[in-house]
Amino acid sequence: MPKYLMEDPIEAERLEIKTNRDKIARELEYVSLRPGQRVLDVGCGTGAVTRILAEQVLPGRIIGLDQSPDRLAVATRIKEEEGKENIRFVCGDLLAPGLKEEQFDIAYSRCTFQYLPGKRGEQALHRMKSLVRPGGRVVVADVDGVCLYRWPLDPIREEALDFLLQKLEPAGFDAFIGRKLYGMFLKAGFRDIRVDLLPYYLIAGRADPTTVRVWEMKMAILQEQFDRIFGSRDKARELEDRFMADLHREDVLLHNLFFIVQGTS
Repeated sequence: MPKYLMEDPIEAERLEIKTNRDKIARELEYVSLRPGQRVLDVGCGTGAVTRILAEQVLPGRIIGLDQSPDRLAVATRIKEEEGKENIRFVCGDLLAPGLKEEQFDIAYSRCTFQYLPGKRGEQALHRMKSLVRPGGRVVVADVDGVCLYRWPLDPIREEALDFLLQKLEPAGFDAFIGRKLYGMFLKAGFRDIRVDLLPYYLIAGRADPTTVRVWEMKMAILQEQFDRIFGSRDKARELEDRFMADLHREDVLLHNLFFIVQGTS
């Protein structure tokens, strides 16, 4: 699998901060989780979502898969502190040999496919399909239209965002992956495909401090990418400032879409 675009020492902290337990629980209501199931969590990061999955399938077991030893070290520490004995974390590449095929009831991935544009995502989906038992389910949940949906419009910001997202896709980020998932599942030969659509975030007026902090961290992680794409720190900072200013305005509404797509192998 390619290098994660958000690779950074502070990414583990950002992932833990951004994961809202109640929000994840609502999303998982659309997934057919049952006690005793064996589940794979692809791109699990620090295990923030893995831990919630583990609670819902007890006494079933969860394997959390990620390429980052650093994030998995955090995941293991928190798992042990919370006594989540039905979780095992594996450091590795989804596409590499190692995981036994047809061993899971559900293969799940949340907010990972946005970092696997084009053929990478198709390969990952096929691999997940091979890892579930016959009749098992693959579930991919991801966003669509990252950063784009807001009102009132700012023409300068909109033009800059459009340019940015075009340049980020070759680097490993697809802002519109959510709407593409259904077609990917269909092409991969899944049966009984189900699509659900939820808000990912909905902010009317000033954003809460946690949301602001998460976006500040994301901007810091992507600073070198922004500087390269816009040609200088000054030009990149102008976009960053325009974007962050919206989070502090009472008259701005921001929203994002979240697709949950699942199919039977």
